[in-house]
Amino acid sequence: MFRCIPILLLIAAFSSASTVDLAGNDRDPFQSPARARIFIFLRTDCPISNRYAPELRRFLNQFEDQSIELWLVYPDPSETARDVSKHVATYGFPGNPLRDPHHELVKRAHANAAPEAAVFDAEGKLVYHGRIDDLWVDVGTARPMARTHDLEDAVSAVIEGRPVRQPETRAIGCSLADVK
Repeated sequence: MFRCIPILLLIAAFSSASTVDLAGNDRDPFQSPARARIFIFLRTDCPISNRYAPELRRFLNQFEDQSIELWLVYPDPSETARDVSKHVATYGFPGNPLRDPHHELVKRAHANAAPEAAVFDAEGKLVYHGRIDDLWVDVGTARPMARTHDLEDAVSAVIEGRPVRQPETRAIGCSLADVK
């Protein structure tokens, strides 16, 4: 004989978020009415990630009145909320930090490196993933200044309702493959 499980309990069991905020609460960053959601994948031990804090502050200031959300995603399950909080404070990263220990956002965004950006439109469709800009030529080799601002271009396109010209670029940084 089959037992009936109330449908709400069944739905709750299969729909819990795997991303958590620094207080340990489940967070679904796709639940807000933002026009664009930007995810920046970071590692606390990645020097290339750390160098992007000023650029991300500039970026967020540029789009502050545009109904966007900036999420800092930490996929390394060994990094504690305290580690992440200290990292955000030390480098002055803007945005909302999230831990993604089960790599749900990593998979959804097709992220491979830190730092790497992903942009989702209001419907939750991935419209861009890759580098923040072209500052880094290779690990250990940077230009004096970026020539293209891929993340900025992608977010501008989403806000203006046009397709992203280059929806994928290769991010240079620290691998996410070894933090599973």
